[in-house]
Amino acid sequence: MLSRYIAFLNIIKNEFSDIVIDVELYTDRIKIILVNSSWIEIRYPVEGKFSFHLQKGSRVYRIDTAPHHREIKTFPRHIHLGSEDNVVEDYILDEKARPEENLRKFMKWVREIIKEDRL
Repeated sequence: MLSRYIAFLNIIKNEFSDIVIDVELYTDRIKIILVNSSWIEIRYPVEGKFSFHLQKGSRVYRIDTAPHHREIKTFPRHIHLGSEDNVVEDYILDEKARPEENLRKFMKWVREIIKEDRL
């Protein structure tokens, strides 16, 4: 797991330095501070189980695989879009993609959210 987070750390620093101020590496997660004072917490303990959490104040954007929301077409993947209660299908990530590619997809999505000032 730590090697995955180190790979994530390199991608974040090399490809997303325009939106990232700081990155903290922990044994079970990565925390990222962004240019607009929002933050991200990434947990990816095993293949296929993850949480990409973006937050600023009470605004929450999270893509995760927690096994609830069975009504969602992309179950167990789903997005909390703007709040914990607004749950939609995961249209960002690809269940067949490598973790590093899904990180890139998530970070590009975050870049657009920041650019469009939706957070």
